[in-house]
Order: sequence, then C-alpha cells, then structure tokens
Amino acid sequence: MGIKGIDHWVIVAGDLERTIEFYSRLGFPIAWEERAGRPRMPTIRISQTQKINVHGPDWPERTGYHGARRPTVGGGDFCLEWEGTTQEVLDLLARNGVTPEVGPATRTCARGPSTSVYFRDPDGNLVEFTVYDQRLSGGARA
Repeated sequence: MGIKGIDHWVIVAGDLERTIEFYSRLGFPIAWEERAGRPRMPTIRISQTQKINVHGPDWPERTGYHGARRPTVGGGDFCLEWEGTTQEVLDLLARNGVTPEVGPATRTCARGPSTSVYFRDPDGNLVEFTVYDQRLSGGARA
C-alpha cells in the first residue's frame, strides 16, 4: 500500500477562538498558516508532520474553499496516542476543567489494546487520548 500515515484532518469550530484556546490549554501548539490566495487557517499541531486544520462553519461560502460539502460543528471524532501515562491524561484534563466522558477504559486502537479516555471539545467533537501499555511496545513507562 502507498499510504504512509495521516497528514491532517479537519474539524469545524463554531467559535474559532474558543476552540483554539481549548486545544492550546491542553498543550497543543497552534499555528496560523498562510495560504496563497486564501485566508489564513488555524491549525492544531500534533507533531512536525501531523496537524488538525480548523475551519469555520461558514467557510464553504468562501472563495477558494475546498473541503467538506456539509461541514458540521461538532462532527469530529478522533483518537490521539498519548506518550505517557493514563494518570497524566486525567491530570491534564482535571487541570483544565475537562470532565472525561468515558474512561479510562480498555479499547482496541490502531496498534491493538490500549487504555483510552474520551472527552469533548467546546464544539462537541469527541476526542480520545489513548495510552498503549509501554511494556508491550518496548518503552520504559507503564
């Protein structure tokens, strides 16, 4: 297969500033990307090679828009691998006033069994942070 990995995906924010502030508080770097002939776009950086683009609900009416035909605020559902412990996830959420919706609970993710914590961002998107057992993946943390 030619696919190597996920480069980016898009969520739609009802209030761009509120959404960017939420992800920033959780420790994600935020960038505003310049795009030739198009408005700047906020992005939530996962790593140097992965990001989440953030669109507004009115963006399909913009000149040069190329995206979902019916973008929906709160229609996202994604899982991010957490490098650390489940307790660190719970502590981060607690510090930021975010109540887990489900978990910690065992789930089957891309690499197999892991422990996940689910929560919602301000727009209702479902966000999952998952922690793989470091003993199984060769890491030092448990």
